[in-house]
Amino acid sequence: MKKLILLFTVIALTFSCSSDSNSNSNNDNNFAENFGNVVNRNFIGQIVNENSQPIEGVEIKIGSITKYTDSKGVFVIKDAEVYEKFAYITAKKAGFINGSRNVVPNSESNTIKIMMLTATVQATVASGTASNVVLSNGTKVTFDGAFKTEAGAAYSGSVKVMMHHLDPSDATTKDKMPGSLMGENSNSDQCVLESYGMLNIELQDASGNKLQIANPTNIEMPINALQSASAPNTIPLWYFDEMLGYWKEEGSATKVGNKYVGTVNHFSWWNCDDQFPTISLSVTVLTNNQLPMEGVQVELVRSGPSGGWNVPGYTNNLGQVSGLVPANESLTMNIYYYNSTCGNQLIYSQQIGPFSSNAVLPTVILPSLALQTTIVQGNLVNCSNSAVTNGYLWLQYSGRILYTPIYNGSFSFTVLNCSIGSTSYILQGFDFDGMNSTTQQIGTLNNQTINIGTIQSCTSTNTSGAFFDIDQNVYTYLPIGPYVWMQQNLNVSKYTDGTPIPQVTDPSAWANLTTGAWCYFNNDYTNSNPIYGVAYGKLYNWYAVAGVYDSASFSNPLLRKKLAPSGWHVPTNAEWNTLGNAGGTLKEAGISNWISPNTGATNSTGFTGLPGGYRSSGGGCYNIGEDGIWWSSSEYVSSVSLIHCLNYYNTDTYSYTNSTYFYSIPNFSYNLGFSVRCIKD
Repeated sequence: MKKLILLFTVIALTFSCSSDSNSNSNNDNNFAENFGNVVNRNFIGQIVNENSQPIEGVEIKIGSITKYTDSKGVFVIKDAEVYEKFAYITAKKAGFINGSRNVVPNSESNTIKIMMLTATVQATVASGTASNVVLSNGTKVTFDGAFKTEAGAAYSGSVKVMMHHLDPSDATTKDKMPGSLMGENSNSDQCVLESYGMLNIELQDASGNKLQIANPTNIEMPINALQSASAPNTIPLWYFDEMLGYWKEEGSATKVGNKYVGTVNHFSWWNCDDQFPTISLSVTVLTNNQLPMEGVQVELVRSGPSGGWNVPGYTNNLGQVSGLVPANESLTMNIYYYNSTCGNQLIYSQQIGPFSSNAVLPTVILPSLALQTTIVQGNLVNCSNSAVTNGYLWLQYSGRILYTPIYNGSFSFTVLNCSIGSTSYILQGFDFDGMNSTTQQIGTLNNQTINIGTIQSCTSTNTSGAFFDIDQNVYTYLPIGPYVWMQQNLNVSKYTDGTPIPQVTDPSAWANLTTGAWCYFNNDYTNSNPIYGVAYGKLYNWYAVAGVYDSASFSNPLLRKKLAPSGWHVPTNAEWNTLGNAGGTLKEAGISNWISPNTGATNSTGFTGLPGGYRSSGGGCYNIGEDGIWWSSSEYVSSVSLIHCLNYYNTDTYSYTNSTYFYSIPNFSYNLGFSVRCIKD
């Protein structure tokens, strides 16, 4: 039997790959009509990195609602406006390739998992010169040397190349891939796809601005050995449309040896896929005592002639899962339970199908299992003893993690455990509205019902998350040592009370300032280098840091304004020094923003220091990509303030010392322009 690319909880549409006489290949609105009406749905999910570690501060967007993941990488979004048969979830954070998922939203909660890929530069190539970039598995892209900006202008200079290939046999591919395997073919028909490999390619200039190829170019993707025999000689190519949230057919690839070779006109995610007609299938899974089974894996196996791979679905808190399956084929439905202690255990198997139209299977009642079954129930209230209506419960045991949303203060779910003996667990409740959590509850799974009782969420979790400044710029933050630090440079254009801080571009005017001002590096933001503002923030003179906005406040500190957002402040020299001298742990890793070699950079603290450069007292801008320099709020002597800097290299020159260390440097004029980082009051 061959494994099917079943998209349980990924997508379930009522329109197959058969021809539609009313279709319009250029009308995505017509395509979206098959998604049904707009409805409100609830979502919970977790965002992790390639090591399955949670990523906090990820921007999650569903419909018009934007939220951020907490320290466990979890988000909860209530009442998002989505389609009945299509919900598109996006995940974005600096330093990672954008992640996404599309699902058929259930009427209750919908569980999402996305594994984000690190934006690692694989190679740097030069414009005007033909070159190849090859990954270790043989994935290859050929460049003719012609590149352009996103606006279409010709580009000359170095080009950073980021590449990721996803192998269909890799179990983590289902979490790493964008969207789902639903696509729009060249006839504007909706299809489910069977992947033979995916490739992501992103190009950037030295400052991190996105680039594109100017001319069509070749890509080569290896064919997995398990799929080689069934791989067709010619296969359609599909690219992922990040705006729409699904794959679109464009061109084809040819089987050459053990690779697919094709030509593409632009770079994004590309996918080699077969397509087949589908029907929508739903099923509910219950325990033998009629309780919903949450978080078990459901997969289908097909015996058709083509190869394939499995994208399993996971049941929600009601035991529901739905997705697309191939029409008119007999299938085997397997249900698995997994944790790191006992691995993937098959707990149910049944022959189903064939189906010629959409179907809802009879409820699956699992047999009495050798696995231990424990019901965990209780209530979660906030500090005022009111029911938590926007939160979740976190349960960790035997290397397994379950998280379930809480909308009305109560929780009840079934836990499976492969151990026949007692198993310890850690349970914790989280309230997003109050930014509080409960203390950790420790107990033992006992193959019975555990009533946790009422637990109160009163411990502040406001040490990690996100907030907006007065200009509605968003910042994420996390604890490092004894303080909570922003993970981005300040980008505000007003003091806390709303008083504007002037943008000063003229070098002479900048040099003669005695009041606060800001600029972008090279005064460039709206044109060719938006990253100078978005990624690196603004450069401020010392007067802005001190809140000097007019002549009266220059001489009277009591009249000065506050630069940092409410609840935050610019760190003192002593507070900066708590970060220690291990600069490598503070620098963003890789050379996406830092120039090579970015010695010792690991970003293990999460500080994510970026090389925003600086503006001299004469008005010139220098060292973008080389140095990150931040003001402290402490004065060294009159007209001199302490700063702190990170750099990319390994030699001691002037104030920029060994890049694996982090130093405070005195003797800098108030008229210099540096970055600002803030810590929580």
